[in-house]
Amino acid sequence: MLLAVDIGNTHIVTGLLDKDGTVLLTFRVSSNEKLTEDEYFSYLKNISDFNEIEIKNLNGIIISSVVPNLIGIFQFLGRKYFDIEPLVVDLNLKMPFTFSEDLQINGFGADRIIDISQAVIDYPDRNLVIFDLGTATTYEVLKDGVYIGGGILPGIEMSINALFGNTAKLPKVKFSTPDTVLGKNTAEQIQAGIFYGYAGQIKNIIQEIKKIVSNPYIIATGGLGKILFAQIQEIDEYCPELSIKGLYTLYQMNK
Repeated sequence: MLLAVDIGNTHIVTGLLDKDGTVLLTFRVSSNEKLTEDEYFSYLKNISDFNEIEIKNLNGIIISSVVPNLIGIFQFLGRKYFDIEPLVVDLNLKMPFTFSEDLQINGFGADRIIDISQAVIDYPDRNLVIFDLGTATTYEVLKDGVYIGGGILPGIEMSINALFGNTAKLPKVKFSTPDTVLGKNTAEQIQAGIFYGYAGQIKNIIQEIKKIVSNPYIIATGGLGKILFAQIQEIDEYCPELSIKGLYTLYQMNK
């Protein structure tokens, strides 16, 4: 059994997968650099026990992280509780895709590597666009299995927080799907503006990509991807387990 840990700026998504890559369990906790390996192990043990999964059968760990300080904590967890040295995702690993030669890839995020790796495995004969809607939103474009570029924009929650933090009277609202583009009060108007404005950004990005890459298959993932998938017809599929399965794929290629 494999423990796959995807550490983001806001949440840590943890998955347990069997030897065939079937996802047995996923859960998310807050990214917190103040917690110890013992506290994170407690989350893992309690949730696994509740779901009747025996983690003593663990024989591999892989970590993807955009928070450098948390890598060490999960390395300690692997060594202390399982006597396993975790595999850490970086650009030195074998991957099922290549980068275009004109790109500068220093600092390319581990979170992006795992998304791309799984998408290429799932759709080997398609040009691909992958949107990951998390703390930041990223998009990746692949043509004939080669990564040719992408982009990064502020995430939805980041946009809401910026609006709240830089104005004196506007309230902080929860992101949700509004009933209409015309809000009837301040909170509804913020929700409408954020939702339809963000959907419009994604649609325009897709339009521009289609001028460069013919007939791409467009995937969304990430915590907020499901909400926007229902609104943006241009997105072909929502893949909630893309990152966890991508960790499994990279582990199999590099174990």
